[in-house]
Amino acid sequence: MFFENSCIFAEFPLDPCDLLRGNEHEISKLKESQNARYIGYLNGDILLYENYDVYFLDEPSPDSEVIFLGKDDEYSYFAANIDENYQIPDGTELIDMRSIANKASENGFSATPSLLARGKMLLDWHARHKFCANCGSISELRKGGYQRYCENCNTEHFPRIDPVVIMMITDGDKCLMGRSPHFLPGRYSALAGFMEPGETIEEACRREVLEEAGIKVGHVEYIKSQPWPFPSSLMIGVIGEAITTEIDIDKDELEDARWVSKDEIRDVLATGGDDQFSVPDKLAIARHILEQWANS
Repeated sequence: MFFENSCIFAEFPLDPCDLLRGNEHEISKLKESQNARYIGYLNGDILLYENYDVYFLDEPSPDSEVIFLGKDDEYSYFAANIDENYQIPDGTELIDMRSIANKASENGFSATPSLLARGKMLLDWHARHKFCANCGSISELRKGGYQRYCENCNTEHFPRIDPVVIMMITDGDKCLMGRSPHFLPGRYSALAGFMEPGETIEEACRREVLEEAGIKVGHVEYIKSQPWPFPSSLMIGVIGEAITTEIDIDKDELEDARWVSKDEIRDVLATGGDDQFSVPDKLAIARHILEQWANS
């Protein structure tokens, strides 16, 4: 598997067995096999050992949706919700997805967050889409968790992913960095926003930057993408070339925006920055794009 310069939540480590999902009989056999491994979730947190290794449940809760995640050479893996009254075993704890991702990024790349994030995203989608959007009837899980089906009106529903453009806007040896009010003190990052219906990636990038910072953008180049399980987005990373440079921020979107030199970026990447200026942690795709640009 290709891990070089991969983003956290990327590089799914299993064979997702897409052709197997529609075979309910085979999925049932895998669930009942001694080689089934169940990952437990409660309100989006994952049950892990204290050293962050995955703890596998003996069996899923009777009323839990069970998601088939895929197979490796030995086991079949499933995601399942834990009952609120479940007794957490000694030596384990429920850990949130951001903490897991930060831990993985500190220790070098791991594909485990990708596995855990997929289960979180699918379970979250099922929890919010139990009723058919077409007729309002209760729908049922099918295809191993990658579909809900309404028997009342024969409508199929598929998991939703929200595409987000995240863009490093450059002007020669300077890049545009923005700050939202909820960021840590001194933290700046690339601008980002949800795509709208009918937009291309390039159009979304230009619209968002113009709306948030008043900067017109010309050429846009795709760099890489990152699944983002908060709750279920796909971050589409790009670099865009500025046509104008005068900043006029939308105060509803940004607290501040500034042009930062490549030397300043290199310095903060080396030192970690301070409460006056810092950049995103290694788990974020913005950090990967920034590093690629600064080292080019």
